[in-house]
Amino acid sequence: MLTQSEIERLLPASAYTDLIEQAFASYARSETLPSRLAHLDSPPGEFHIKAGGLNGIVAVKIGACFYDRPATLGLPSIVGVIALFDGSTGQPLMFLESATVTRLRTAAASAVAVRHLALPHASTLAVLGTGAQAAAHIAAIRHERPIERVIVWSRDRTKAERFAAGQQAESAPTAHDAASQADIVVTLTPATTPYLGIKDVRPGALVAAVGSDAPEKRELHDNLLAGAALVTDVTHQCAEVGELHHRPGTPVRAELGEIVAGTAQGRESAEEVVVFDSTGTAIQDAAAAQALYAAAVERGAGRSLPLWD
Repeated sequence: MLTQSEIERLLPASAYTDLIEQAFASYARSETLPSRLAHLDSPPGEFHIKAGGLNGIVAVKIGACFYDRPATLGLPSIVGVIALFDGSTGQPLMFLESATVTRLRTAAASAVAVRHLALPHASTLAVLGTGAQAAAHIAAIRHERPIERVIVWSRDRTKAERFAAGQQAESAPTAHDAASQADIVVTLTPATTPYLGIKDVRPGALVAAVGSDAPEKRELHDNLLAGAALVTDVTHQCAEVGELHHRPGTPVRAELGEIVAGTAQGRESAEEVVVFDSTGTAIQDAAAAQALYAAAVERGAGRSLPLWD
């Protein structure tokens, strides 16, 4: 078993981008197991179950999202676990806290999208939402582009200003004010009503839409999807729970893994707006958990769980 602090110590955040990029490419080359998704409402919250595998390893993640937890329990909104198995024998290998892995591998996926889809000299980043994902995204994207300016927005203006102060960033009063100035826009909210449209983003922008990971969640207006080139993490999953779910007729240019693998075209011009529909895949979880397992074995980290004593 690995705890949160062990996860953070065993694999630096900077290592996740290359790891997730390789996982996307492996998926595109059909070198992985399928990425599967299940969803269970449990009012006032929900559970997301994701399963997938690569390199002989299978990962199953159960994530609980209860947005009243900070107020009622004084704990983060999202909590969960990942179980890692030997894919050839079914033997359980590792049990680990999942929210830290999810935070880092999700930011890494956005960084991979920036690596392949953002303009080469993109220097302004807008982050819409100031929850657990925000700081990780800023750090990961700063590794990929020469970011000189970060603008953050949240519906809670006080929270946005406090977060911005800790990130050497500035806060904006509206989502439009933040996004319209940025080369890269990351949406990280649990919104169920879209708030970002085509007139809110500048030509050539990359929009990484991360918040929509359940059927009722949505951040982008139809006109943004209609006016942009759409790239998905996994198309069938985006059609179930992502932005694509809300506009199913939207043409999909490619999955990100196909662009990474060189089998599909990404950005076609400097003026084109590109949307990356990021729902978070089990292959990302499997790749990260496998790397953590290897590091734990090598360093003698974690502790044994005697399930069959």
